[in-house]
Amino acid sequence: MSNIVDDYLTAPPIEKLKVLEIEIPCGTECIKSSRFKDLLNVEAFRQQLEVIDSLKSLIEDRVDVLIRELESRMPIRVNTYELAYSFYRIVEVGGDYTIGSDTLSYEDRVVFKGRFEELMSVYKTIEEIKKEEQLVNLCHEIRYLSESLWEHLNKNIRRALNESKGRS
Repeated sequence: MSNIVDDYLTAPPIEKLKVLEIEIPCGTECIKSSRFKDLLNVEAFRQQLEVIDSLKSLIEDRVDVLIRELESRMPIRVNTYELAYSFYRIVEVGGDYTIGSDTLSYEDRVVFKGRFEELMSVYKTIEEIKKEEQLVNLCHEIRYLSESLWEHLNKNIRRALNESKGRS
């Protein structure tokens, strides 16, 4: 058991949050299907994973709110998941959209494809949304919560596993 604990502590498994693709520590379901599943026999580890699961669920709820809010503000139908991903990344990391003759994209993701006039309408709407404090703060909240998952892993899960190692 000690080797698997050391392996986990050295390189904890990760998963990506839906849509925004933020890397987070694996929760219970992810651990169940990994080589670390035996760690679920450690009660303190399992309890700390419940916190990860709860925070992940909260983040997913906040992502769903972001998607709904962005979609409701669009003048026409866009690729909502790509819009949410790009909006979050622009707010938290930076960058900007690329305007083509018939596509609005961010990195390699197409947010909208259509007539140039429609494309510009979507772009102008996004530029206005970037000024909305509520949505910018929602992105900050998602980032903060995802960072807190790593803090929890580094402090509480690490401690729980080190204590279990000391007992075995």
